[in-house]
Amino acid sequence: MATTISHVTNHPVRLRRPAQSRLLRSDVGVVVVGVPLTALLLWLAGGGLEFITSSFSGALTGIGQLAGLAAGLAALGGLALAARPASVERKFGMDRMLGWHRWTGMVAAFGLLLHAVALIWAYSLRASRDPLSTVVFLFGEPWFPAAMVGGALMALVAFTSYRRIRNRMAYETWYYLHILGYAAVALALGHVLVAGSDFSDNLLARLWWIALYLAVAILIVWSRLRPLALSMMRPLRITEISRPAPDSISVWVGGRSLRNCCGAPGQYYQVRFGTRDLWWQTHPYSVSAAPFVQGLRFTFRNTGDDAAAFERLSVGTRVWLEGPYGTFTAAKASGAPVLLIAGGSGVAPLRAILEDLDPTQRPEVIVRVSRRQDAWFYQELEQLVTALHGRLHLVFGSRLTLAGYDPFAPASLRALVPDLAHRAGFVSGPTGMTRAAMKGLAAAGMPKANIHTERYDY
Repeated sequence: MATTISHVTNHPVRLRRPAQSRLLRSDVGVVVVGVPLTALLLWLAGGGLEFITSSFSGALTGIGQLAGLAAGLAALGGLALAARPASVERKFGMDRMLGWHRWTGMVAAFGLLLHAVALIWAYSLRASRDPLSTVVFLFGEPWFPAAMVGGALMALVAFTSYRRIRNRMAYETWYYLHILGYAAVALALGHVLVAGSDFSDNLLARLWWIALYLAVAILIVWSRLRPLALSMMRPLRITEISRPAPDSISVWVGGRSLRNCCGAPGQYYQVRFGTRDLWWQTHPYSVSAAPFVQGLRFTFRNTGDDAAAFERLSVGTRVWLEGPYGTFTAAKASGAPVLLIAGGSGVAPLRAILEDLDPTQRPEVIVRVSRRQDAWFYQELEQLVTALHGRLHLVFGSRLTLAGYDPFAPASLRALVPDLAHRAGFVSGPTGMTRAAMKGLAAAGMPKANIHTERYDY
C-alpha cells in the first residue's frame, strides 16, 4: 500500500533551504576569460610567437604548445565542474554544468590529440627522424612516460563518454572509468612543468600553473571529498519502507545528522545504501515528499539489474547522502500558476514540488502512465491538488489503446490546460516523454523560458 499524505504531515519541521548563491555571472566571466587569457599572455611572454614565425617546424611547435595549453585548461575546468561547487550549482543548475563539462571534455580530448601530433611532427622534422623513432626517443625524457599514460587515460575517458558507447555500458562501469580523468590530469603535471618550453625558463608561468592545479585540487577536496567524509562519519538509516506501485519502492531515511542538512522539494541527492550489493554505488534520487528534519522520502523503481538488491533493503540499513543538488524547485515559477507534467518515476519530484506551492498557483497536473496502477502516489496527488484548487489529469494506456491520441500534441495540451501560455511548466519523466512534452508546450504557446526540466545524473 502506498504511503498516504497523513504520514508526511506528521513531520512538521522542514529542512532549512539551501542558501542562495552569491555568485554573479560576471564572476564566472572573469574566470572563463581571465584564466585562458593569462595562460596565453604567459605563453607569449615565453617566446611563443617566435616559434610560430621561425619556420614550419616552429609553427608546428607553437600550435602544439597552444593545443596543450587548451587541453590542460579544459581538463582542469572539467574537474572543477565535476567537483560540483555549491555556489555554481545553485546559480546555474546541474544541467548547464553538465553541458559545460561535456564541452571541456571535448576540448581536452581534441586539444591533447592535436598537441601530440603537432609536436611529434615538429620534433621529427628537426631531428630528421620518423615519427615512431621520435616517440621512442621521447620516452627517455623526464615525465614523458607518465604523460603518455595520462594521455591514454584521457583518450579512454573521452572514448567511453561517446553517447552510443556510454549507453551500452553499465552506469557504474562508466562512472569508475570516468574517474580516471583525475589520474590523467595529475600525471600530466610533471611533464608540463619539466618539458613545457614556456615553463622551463619562466618561473612566473610555472608558479601560476602550480597554483592553478592547487586551486582545483582544493576545490575538489572541499566540494566533494569533505561532504562525503562528513556523510560517512554521520550515516543515516532507513526508517520505513513502502510501495507506491508494484514496480517501485519508497524508503524513508532519517537520523540526527539530518538536522544539519538542507533541502527543498524537487531537489535530489546522491544516495548510497550500506548493503553488500549496493555500498559501492551511488544513485541520484529526488525526494518524493517535502524534506523534513525527521526524514527524507526517496521513491524509485526496483527493476533492472539491482532489483534483487533493492528487495533486500530493510529498516535499519545505513544510508549515506550527498547533496542536495538541482534547481528544479517551485522557486522557478516565481509564484505564477503552474503546469506539472510527469511520467514514470518523474512523478516523485513533482509530487514533492506540489507541497511547496501556494493555492493561488492553481496547479494543473498531467500524469502520463501506461497503466492506471503505475501512477505513483495517486491518492496523495489528488489530495494535494484539491487542497491547492488545481486539477489532476491522468492519461494512461499504450499508444495503441489511445488510438492515435497524443496527449502532448499542442492541441491536446491546450484542450487540457487552456491558459498554459500564462503558466510555468515543470516536466519530469523518461527522456522521450520529456522531449515530447517540452516540444508540445513550446508549440502550444508556453514561452521556452517558462519550461523547466532537470536531469538527475551527472
